[in-house]
Amino acid sequence: MRTMLNGGGPSADTRGKPRQKRSLRTEAALLAATEAVAASEGEAAVTTSRIAAETGVAVGTIYRYFADRDAMLLAAYDATVLRIVEACGAELTELDPDIGVENAARHLLDVYLAAARAIPGHAALLRAMRRIRSVEQDDDENRNRIAQDLLSPFLARFGIGAARDDDALHFLNVLLGTLVDLYLITEEEGAQESIRGHIEAHMLLGLSRIATT
Repeated sequence: MRTMLNGGGPSADTRGKPRQKRSLRTEAALLAATEAVAASEGEAAVTTSRIAAETGVAVGTIYRYFADRDAMLLAAYDATVLRIVEACGAELTELDPDIGVENAARHLLDVYLAAARAIPGHAALLRAMRRIRSVEQDDDENRNRIAQDLLSPFLARFGIGAARDDDALHFLNVLLGTLVDLYLITEEEGAQESIRGHIEAHMLLGLSRIATT
């Protein structure tokens, strides 16, 4: 679960980065092209020249937005994570607290995994992220977003936000995020199901411990 940005500096080079509407559209187009190429051909096919050709911009223009190819890949990955977390957040607001914390947690896990799988380029970009960004850097960025925008609101909605242990929440966030990433990049169905079981077991145990802290 990675809410999500680029460890060691922002995914895009924000120094002097243009923010006009046209520039925002260009950036969005670059990210969309990066995601599309990664989805159809894998992250190795993502190059600045390829993305320039796909979007009709000059290669030099890309470097106004992203320091290099890796920064562009990371920004595209972060954008997919943001969409996943937003989907989960919208679902969280609709959850009936009376269903209980365990059932709600299982449901949100299903929503998260389904939202991630529904983005064709997410797995390829996740592999790229794991190559580029250290676990420590990702923990400081995307995982913090998941904790703040998803886990903490979830605990508060089910009446255990005030009693939570921040260290326990952090550990649960990192553990679940690592297992979810493994699930999403695993292609063998049987192995996926096994990982899915581990995710749920650790999730429910962690929530139980936080609730009783």
